[in-house]
Amino acid sequence: MMLVPGTNGELAIKISKKLGKNPEFIQIERLPYGEKYVRVPFEVPEKVVVVNTFHPNPDEILFESRLIGETLKEKGADYLTLIAPYLAYSRRKTTIFGEADSLDTAMNILDVFNRIVAVDFYGEAGRVESISAMPLLAEFLAKEYDIRNPVVLGPDEISSKWIESFAKILDGEPGIIRKIRIDAENVVVSSISGDVRGRDVVIADDIIATGATVIQSAKKLKSMNAKRVFVASTHALFDRKTYADILKAGVEEVISTDTVLSFVSRVSVAGLLARIL
Repeated sequence: MMLVPGTNGELAIKISKKLGKNPEFIQIERLPYGEKYVRVPFEVPEKVVVVNTFHPNPDEILFESRLIGETLKEKGADYLTLIAPYLAYSRRKTTIFGEADSLDTAMNILDVFNRIVAVDFYGEAGRVESISAMPLLAEFLAKEYDIRNPVVLGPDEISSKWIESFAKILDGEPGIIRKIRIDAENVVVSSISGDVRGRDVVIADDIIATGATVIQSAKKLKSMNAKRVFVASTHALFDRKTYADILKAGVEEVISTDTVLSFVSRVSVAGLLARIL
């Protein structure tokens, strides 16, 4: 089995070390006129694993992954695995008449791969194997911050898939943040379940991008006399301004994994991904 890094080379190297293998690097360039150039300068075995995370330019990386996959197959690969630590379009659902099914289209582009593995992917795509980093985040918080009997909150009903197990690791109480989304950057938090007075609170989310839910939730939690507010996210897609706004809202600490490399990446999923290989 050969491992080929894509966009997140650092994570790919960590996975390689866990597997005791040396990665093989392909040549990827953006040409002066905007087109993508891919070259595989080595002999290709039957089984190849490509590590490509879909941030910060998901559409470009989607096309790049297809080019990589097709080139590897042309050079002799028989079975291709795509490790997509962060796989875009997980939250896109067609709810309005005439909307494009972007997740379905993304899966069609990636059909050159025999196996697709992602971390905390909650899109409705049967081809994607999703493994969760939530236990790793919970264990990190328990070890580093001495959190006792907290309330662990998810940002919506989808989060019930991970909130109970997260709360169990921290010996805490699970709950849900109920909100009304105005638009992509504005939400109104209508209610928060659980008694948070004098208790630590953890908001656990799969993706944080605009930070709107976290910011409004933190403000409401502080008004409800929560003791400390922590935020844990698998995929941190936000910028430094959003990070500053989150802290200003009263959040003690923000942690994420290295599925997307950021200034809050404190927990590595390399071991998790190596084990499934």
